[in-house]
This record gives sequence, structure tokens and C-alpha cells, in this order.
Amino acid sequence: MENRNLRRGWRLGGPVFVVGFIASLVLGAVLARGSVFLPTATVGQLRDYYEHSGTAVAVSSLLQLVAAAGLLRFGLGVSAAVGADRHARYAIWLAAGAFAVSSALALALAAVASRADDATLVVLARLTLAVGGPFHLTGLAGLLWYVSRRAQAQGRGPRWLLLFGAAAGPLLLFSLIAIPVPVVTRVEPLWRLLAAVWITGVSAGGLGRAASGAPGAVSPRTERESSAKG
Repeated sequence: MENRNLRRGWRLGGPVFVVGFIASLVLGAVLARGSVFLPTATVGQLRDYYEHSGTAVAVSSLLQLVAAAGLLRFGLGVSAAVGADRHARYAIWLAAGAFAVSSALALALAAVASRADDATLVVLARLTLAVGGPFHLTGLAGLLWYVSRRAQAQGRGPRWLLLFGAAAGPLLLFSLIAIPVPVVTRVEPLWRLLAAVWITGVSAGGLGRAASGAPGAVSPRTERESSAKG
């Protein structure tokens, strides 16, 4: 029964994630009093931004928490739809969980900015950057790779989307370079765009039916019987 529930409505989670994330960036920029680039921000810049842009941080973080929930729903659903193994599920929990933790850390920064010591601000800012960037993108890399490869083996389509996911997944791992070299964070929008294209494509058209006799293919009758037993 659990597997059956995961297969219902999961495609809506994709646009919730993509739209929620974009909305968080737009509204965060509109409501903020100034701006800050975390990888190179000084302690003074961090304190000033998070102390005076609390509304922007709150709105942006809450939207990102909604986006994280959408991503989790999408990822678990698409993994179940193609019968992906536990690695795909681990990947989506990492992607969505890291995104949610990053949002919570941003809220914490806004809450303590006026009274926290310099070291605390720097640690929280670096954690926010690492968790919401490289760790989150590493999870997305795994999701794109495992789901696309599994769907390819089953003869699903569209073929271009699966090839795109299998190729884009490993590219997202380059985001890990931003941990030792923070300035590389400037390239992150490209990795996020690649993931968004794949998620939007899968959400819009699904992945079709598995070819008869393909590895992991499940007939409608077998699926109904399995659901009934659940």
C-alpha cells in the first residue's frame, strides 16, 4: 500500500520544488535590505544582512521548506515509479533534507545575528552554504543518475530526458569543489538549472511505461495485486 501511495500525485512535487525555490530567490531579493554573497562575506556583512533582512530571510526560508517537501514527494514518487533501488531513495532524502536544514540554518542566522559572536556567525553561514549547496546538489546528482539509468534499462522515455539525466547527474557532483574553494559557488546556478530542467521534464510528461520484459517491468495486474496485498 505504501508503494501505491508513493505513485500517486508525485509529479506535482516537481513544480512545487522548482517554483518554490525560484519564488524564494525573487521574494528574498525584493524584501532584503541589501545583499550578501556568503562565500566571501565578512563578519560585519553577515551581521548587517541577517540583522536587518529578517523578513526576507524568513519568507525565503519558509518557501524553501515548502520546496524541500515538494522535492521529497517528487523524488520518492519517481523512485517508486521506476522501481529504483535504495540508493535513489538515500539520494532524495539527502537532497531534500539538506535543503530543509539549510533553510533552518538561515532562520537561525537571522534569529541570532544581533547577539551572536563572530565565530558563531561564520560557522552558521558556512554550514548554510555547504548544506544548501554541495550536499543538496550531491543528493540531486544521485537522484538524476539512479532514476534515469533505471528508467533507461526498462525502455522508458522520453529517451532524450533520460540521457540528459544520466549525463547531468555526475556534473552536479562538481559542486563539491565549492567546499574547499567557496568562490566556485558562483557556478551553482548552472547545476541547479540542469536539475530543474530534468525535474520539470519528468513532472510534465512522466517517464512512460516500462517495456514488456524489461528489468523491473511490472504489469498492471501484478501491480494491482501487489497493492491489494499491501
